[in-house]
This record gives sequence, C-alpha cells and structure tokens, in this order.
Amino acid sequence: MVEWIKTVLSESLFGSLGIIKSLAIIIFPMMIILQIMTDYKWLEKLSTKTKWITDFLGVSKETLIPLLIGIFVGVSFGAGAIIFAKEKYNLPKKDILLVMWFIIPFHGLIDTPILFWMMGANPFVIIMSRLFIALTGTLALKWLIEKGKFKKLIS
Repeated sequence: MVEWIKTVLSESLFGSLGIIKSLAIIIFPMMIILQIMTDYKWLEKLSTKTKWITDFLGVSKETLIPLLIGIFVGVSFGAGAIIFAKEKYNLPKKDILLVMWFIIPFHGLIDTPILFWMMGANPFVIIMSRLFIALTGTLALKWLIEKGKFKKLIS
C-alpha cells in the first residue's frame, strides 16, 4: 500500500514539473516579447494598422491594445490592460463589456493552442472554433446593445 502512494506522489510531482516546464518555455518568451513591443511602442503602431477590428466590433480605438494583449497573452493580462485603459482613457462600459466578451472565449491565441497541440489536439480547429464563438457572441451582444436591451448594464 505504501509503494502505491509513493508511486502516485512521484508521478504527480514529476508530471506537474513537466507541465510547469512546458508552460515556462511558452509563456516566458511571450512575456519578454510583449515587454519589448510595449517599450518600443510597436503595439501602438499595430493598433493604427488594425483599427478596422475595433470598428467591426463597435468599440473605441483605445480598446484595441487591451484587446490585442488579451488575444495574444491571455485573460489576466488583457483584464489588466483593460483596467489600465479604463483609467487612462475613461472607456465606456459598453467598450469594456464588448472587449471582455470577445477576449473570454478568444484569449491566449498563441499559448493555449500550443499547449493543446502538445497534448495531441489540432491547433487550427481550436483557434477557428474559439474565433467563431467570440465573433458570434460579441456581434450578438453589440446588436443587443444597439437595440437598447442592456441600457441598465452599460449606463
């Protein structure tokens, strides 16, 4: 009985360390690249070239950088960027709601598919299905907001 417990604990410990190693290999370089892009203002240049995205989603241009951060890095970083943009640009609740509605199903565009690919999943299927869900949900919410269905929520 004791041998079984040792085996389970050993597998759990070394399996967890393997997952942490895989995460570190993916996430640390992404964080460094994001910091470099921020320092050299590449994200701002990118936001001017991709303004059509905010126009399509019905949000202000100030939400593009938090949107891109959430898409490429993840929900936590995206939420932090939205909080920062809310304070800096005084974003309306509608913009915050729509951006978060998009980021929640379509976050971590790089790391999440790579992690699932390492487990045997098809990254293209993962990306396309998450994009479809994010676009469908966000555009439906945008339409409902325009129809006045969420006045209390965004006022």
